[in-house]
Amino acid sequence: MQKRSLINAFAILFLATISPLARSAQQAPAKEAESQSKPTDSYKVEFAVNEIENGRKINSRSYMMLLRAEPLPKWTDRQRIRVGSRVPFATAGDSFQYQDVGMNIDCRLMPIGNGNIAIDANLEYSSLEGGPGANPQHPVFRQVRSGGEAVVAPDKPTVIAEMDDVASTHRYVFEVKVTKINP
Repeated sequence: MQKRSLINAFAILFLATISPLARSAQQAPAKEAESQSKPTDSYKVEFAVNEIENGRKINSRSYMMLLRAEPLPKWTDRQRIRVGSRVPFATAGDSFQYQDVGMNIDCRLMPIGNGNIAIDANLEYSSLEGGPGANPQHPVFRQVRSGGEAVVAPDKPTVIAEMDDVASTHRYVFEVKVTKINP
């Protein structure tokens, strides 16, 4: 009788020890599948290009793109925005060439700790100089370009570049705002 009670107690103890191990072994594939099917995060990236003259905003343009980030901390694929025109201009003889003018934005991002986001952006704004005395046969193209990485807080507009135009008294301010979109 004592031997049977001892065997029963040992069997209960053995099963109590194995049961959590069995449960964790069953849960491991479920956790692995969950991490593989974890939805990716999407981000709305808004750019504002402000043109300032004598401390007053004289022009502002806005651009927006969506980027998707993987659950692992790595850079997203680079996304591009191209807005503008192809302007013809005369070359030797009767031939023409074309120059793109407008706004080009290349951007990628990576979520990092504390909810902040690393952003890598290249911005290029080009225009055709006009006004009195401008020669349509030999136009003058103007260009403002900036590129680099920055860390930005979500939902907060952040200036990522600011520069003076070398041919005028204008100042260009490039601003970005990144907002996480829940899946």
